[in-house]
Amino acid sequence: MNPDIIFYLPTPPELSTHWQASHPDAITQLVTLNGNHWRKIVTIMAKVCCLDHDMNANKGIGWKQIRDQLFNEPHDQQTDKHINIPSRLHCQLRIVNSNVYHHNEVVFTPESWHILCGKEVQQLMGITEPQQYTSLDEKQKIRHQHTVLLTPYLDYRQYANTLIELTRQHIASSKV
Repeated sequence: MNPDIIFYLPTPPELSTHWQASHPDAITQLVTLNGNHWRKIVTIMAKVCCLDHDMNANKGIGWKQIRDQLFNEPHDQQTDKHINIPSRLHCQLRIVNSNVYHHNEVVFTPESWHILCGKEVQQLMGITEPQQYTSLDEKQKIRHQHTVLLTPYLDYRQYANTLIELTRQHIASSKV
């Protein structure tokens, strides 16, 4: 299954040799190994992926359930009626560094949203003139072009809930 959203980050988390994204406890293991910084990253990712109309309804239980299963394929709500997981977009995480990515090789497929998190990633991927992208907010913290979004790094000091909601609304209002 192709992801709906691909988040591009500059630094990988530490992972145990037996870690698997599809394991039911994968996010807990990731956070245990990497601490609060990665808990915040996966929380922001889950909030962006949450399709609930109000992501903070029921004290945010929807995005919290999504976060705990973030890298698992979404279940088909028709065949898995016994599972009560909120609707969400399927996401992937890709690590971008100079050893892996050469900007002339990157292809942003229109089937997925591509969220380039932070200036370091954007520069590594060859985005040298972000002003060519259309701004979503008056402070120009989020910019877009087709299915590519240039966003702040996934940290609440840079990527506050208002920007997360703006990102969600933009994705929801656009058809991929």
